[in-house]
Amino acid sequence: MKRIMLSLSVALFVFNAQAQTIDDAKKFIDNELYFKAKSILLKLAKDPAQDKNLVHYYLGNVYLKTEDKDSAKICYSVLGDNNKSVYGYIALGRIALLNGNEKGAKEFFDKATIASKLKNAEALYQIGDAWYKPEVINLKEAIYNFEEAYKIDVKNSTNMLALGDAYLDNNEGGKAMSKYESAADVNNKLTMAFIKIGRLNLRARTYDDAIAAFKKAVELEPENAIAHKELGEGFYLSKKYDLAKPELKKYLMLNKEDVDAKTRFVAFLFQIKEYEQVIAEGTEMIQEDPTNFLVLRSLAFSHFELKRYKDGYEYAKKFWANAKPAKIRPIDYIYSARLAAANGDTTQAINYFKTVLETEKNNEEILSEYAKTLWQSKRYAEAIQQYNAKINQFGGTSLDYYYLGRANFSAANYLAADSAFKTFADKNPTSPDGYLWRAKSYSRIDPEMKTGDAFPHYQKFIELAQADPVKNKRNLIEAYSYMAAYYMNAKDSENAKANLAKASSLDPNDEFVIELQKIIK
Repeated sequence: MKRIMLSLSVALFVFNAQAQTIDDAKKFIDNELYFKAKSILLKLAKDPAQDKNLVHYYLGNVYLKTEDKDSAKICYSVLGDNNKSVYGYIALGRIALLNGNEKGAKEFFDKATIASKLKNAEALYQIGDAWYKPEVINLKEAIYNFEEAYKIDVKNSTNMLALGDAYLDNNEGGKAMSKYESAADVNNKLTMAFIKIGRLNLRARTYDDAIAAFKKAVELEPENAIAHKELGEGFYLSKKYDLAKPELKKYLMLNKEDVDAKTRFVAFLFQIKEYEQVIAEGTEMIQEDPTNFLVLRSLAFSHFELKRYKDGYEYAKKFWANAKPAKIRPIDYIYSARLAAANGDTTQAINYFKTVLETEKNNEEILSEYAKTLWQSKRYAEAIQQYNAKINQFGGTSLDYYYLGRANFSAANYLAADSAFKTFADKNPTSPDGYLWRAKSYSRIDPEMKTGDAFPHYQKFIELAQADPVKNKRNLIEAYSYMAAYYMNAKDSENAKANLAKASSLDPNDEFVIELQKIIK
């Protein structure tokens, strides 16, 4: 019995050892499962029986691909400055690239090529990868090294897929698809080949073909988290939201300990407008890591969409306190400006708009929102200038003309206000608002009712406002009161009394109506 148990223990030990090799970690890297690759490599780094240099080289790759450049440098440095091995030179080349020294990197990579005697496809692939990922530094060099690696080993699927990616970035979609399909032909169980075929189809917006490829990937490897994520995104982009959500949940379940996976899931929930769930999931994550700015972003945005402006603004402030500058996007300024404006912090809102307009100066929506914020903060002259500039350059929306009119009205530019409100009314003939504000503008231009130019506009307003007398109550009282005064000046007491009675019926305690009643008897 003891012998059986001992044999079982040995078998389990061997199995565990086999399950945690550098090759296993490389497979996880190839499949973009960096969290799992890092977990294996960190364990191997503590094992004196392992090749310390090789373990730290690939661990550096993992850190680099997850955008932790400082940790990547530390890992590459383990190989040492005097390491004259193939991977020693490649590690030094990668450090040089991280330091912005492309010339020095090229010299180290050339030494690595010579050390490999031009027979090491993996080394050439790693050099190509260094020029190419996580950001493209020199696409020409990347393609050259991937192609040289392919000449040595035409069945290296990892290199073939990378070459396909590089072709794609070089705007050679046909060649990219050819390499992906070739990789799938070499190994028809290669999950990542089908994932990349699906991604290319997504890029081409051939969603059915993309979904078919992702389904094939899931079929080949049901526990592959990336396959489920891509299938979910394929469903999402094809507007099949009910099918997308369970795939993203499966992706998350397969990466329970992966914070990046949870973060992407929260971002996806925001995309499909599941704002309450974003807040539920995101709040729990922030309790574990208050500095996760990507989750803070989703929380701020979701609270805005739910009109919880105070909470949203607090999360926006925390976002800015923790965000990495390279990860800030124009939408961050836009939502922050909206939240600041909704909380009455118009100065900060304007600052956010000014910042984003430095790069988004042709974004019509932002220009309109900026102008409206200026109006809300009573900076009428600036609002008028912004609206006019936007309208002259791009044309104006109905709301542009409405708020341009409001800004001019507040600045006592009543003729200009009327001109803007006329355009708004022409664009929205069934809306009472344009006619109301035209009437208000003319009543300021002609306060003594000598011309009565406001009369027809109040009349039209009353006609349209009857559709919702409760909503328009205050303005209907104003309109009836004006018409009563107009008829009184015209010595038409019958119509004056009739309109005054209508105003009084809406609010018998209105002070102006009461004053008119003293005059019109």
